[in-house]
Amino acid sequence: MLKIVAPLLFAFSIFAGNCPPDLLSFGIGAYDLYRDRYRTFEFEIEYKFHVKAFKSPNRYLEFRPLIGAMATAKGTFYGYIGINFDLLFFDHLHFSPGFAAGYFTPGKGKNLGYPLEFRSGIELGWQFSDWHRLGFHFYHLSNASLGNRNPGEESLVLFYDIPLVKGFPFIREK
Repeated sequence: MLKIVAPLLFAFSIFAGNCPPDLLSFGIGAYDLYRDRYRTFEFEIEYKFHVKAFKSPNRYLEFRPLIGAMATAKGTFYGYIGINFDLLFFDHLHFSPGFAAGYFTPGKGKNLGYPLEFRSGIELGWQFSDWHRLGFHFYHLSNASLGNRNPGEESLVLFYDIPLVKGFPFIREK
């Protein structure tokens, strides 16, 4: 019996490991990067977390659901939920393709044509040994032709992720 149980426990320990901490992300950047007429400053905040049911088999690939909000200096607002696929190279370089969907309102900024907008993008950053991250996020926002208009927009954002670990004002139980 021990010959069967021991290898199973060992395999489970390799795949189960500790999850990286949840992250609180702050970003600032350029909204509608390619069009001078609508270009403005953008601010965003995201909570990137883990769902234990979707635990990755290793520390180099993480499925990280997220919830966030973006606002511009012209009153545009986008609230969204989505998922990132965090890939870690050389223990520090992180690359994350991701997708989100959410509610959009243009304010006094560019009208994207529909209240439901989809965001697809990539993050490239450096993950420090203490889980903090610094990098760039490039994404495209579009309504996938659900509305009569679908001009879309692209943003480039500088972000900083703060790990939510014990000792920080937010407590994360392991």
